[in-house]
Amino acid sequence: MEIQFPLDAIYDTLYLNTDRSVDNAGNETFTIGTRTIPLHKSIDVALESEQFSRQEDRVSVYRAVNNVYSYVGGEWINGRVHFSTREFGDFVFLKDSVPPSITPVAVTGQGVRIRIKDSLSGISSFEASINGQWLLLTYDNKSNTLSSKLPDPSSTLKGDFVLTVTDNAGNQSKY
Repeated sequence: MEIQFPLDAIYDTLYLNTDRSVDNAGNETFTIGTRTIPLHKSIDVALESEQFSRQEDRVSVYRAVNNVYSYVGGEWINGRVHFSTREFGDFVFLKDSVPPSITPVAVTGQGVRIRIKDSLSGISSFEASINGQWLLLTYDNKSNTLSSKLPDPSSTLKGDFVLTVTDNAGNQSKY
């Protein structure tokens, strides 16, 4: 584990605790500081995993809080994952191989409403087209739904509709 603190990254004297542990499922957890201590600026972290000794497809770093994982990401350089964070806490390597889910709510000539969800890394991007033409969609974060926006309210959606959803790990789903 290598941590770089830029000037003024911490507010006061810091007694930094670090640890590496392995749970019953074989997941490595890297503890950096106490999650309740705030940081003023991002710190740069490089972690070397014994479980993943080289770059593996769809493996990223996640911050763990009470068995809830939030995607941090990271870039593999020389067998280590480098990332920046503004939070202390527990960090774990996880592999996300499950593509996002796409559930149609309403698909009519008047518009499209589709629910999208990802179980681990979160949605990175989405893109829709109808008959090869790009279609504007708005995303509602509370309900995880996409809704179409027609440039002309009197027009209708007719033809081949394609929606591609990609998560932060690179998994894709198409509807």
